[in-house]
Amino acid sequence: MDKSEVEYVLITVKSGTEEALDIKIYKNGILARRGCGGLPGVTISGMSFTHSSAYFDQLMQSVSQQILDENINHEEEIKTGSLEYLIAFYGQSANGDQGERAEWTKSTGLRFFMDEGTSFRHNLLGFADGFAIEAMKLTNSWYFDIVMLALENMRSDALPEQTLVNAPKTEEGLNKDFQSYFEQISKKELPEFIKDKRYTDHHGKAHQMAIEIEGQSISYKFGSTEQV
Repeated sequence: MDKSEVEYVLITVKSGTEEALDIKIYKNGILARRGCGGLPGVTISGMSFTHSSAYFDQLMQSVSQQILDENINHEEEIKTGSLEYLIAFYGQSANGDQGERAEWTKSTGLRFFMDEGTSFRHNLLGFADGFAIEAMKLTNSWYFDIVMLALENMRSDALPEQTLVNAPKTEEGLNKDFQSYFEQISKKELPEFIKDKRYTDHHGKAHQMAIEIEGQSISYKFGSTEQV
């Protein structure tokens, strides 16, 4: 598959049956993500229609033609528990759709389905892990806003107008995701996530967000500001 043909990148990381990360980045500007790469998995998910290829273009800078030519599907016997990395690339839609309803006719990728205690080593396994981390870093600020919309019903002015969020329906589920998210996210990056942003509540009132970090403890609050 030629690099110029790639229209969509899928990245998933799973431990056993539990999903740690699911990221979809499309050339047409669709961006979707669930999770932070750790366990327990964060179940809050979001999708935005950015109408820009910026995320896709930046991520694809790390992908060489050699990687697209590999098409690895490594599977091994599972004795203690499974760990799976999947990096998939899709292109050439048969039905003209370039998003979630596309019927892709070309695909390639890297899949490593391994036992947790594996001694298997491969240079592209390192690439898969690093690529997943890179995709997370690229989308972390956006995903933070997805989490705030799900947890606090506060909408960032940085989120595209066409944004969908899916979150647990119970208070217990939301609290679990709250704990998992803030345990897994890089605390030193949090101030950057809120820089120059305004968050609007369901009444249309704008707020500034402040974050306080003390050791492993994180607290945040929304302060009212004039809406612009």
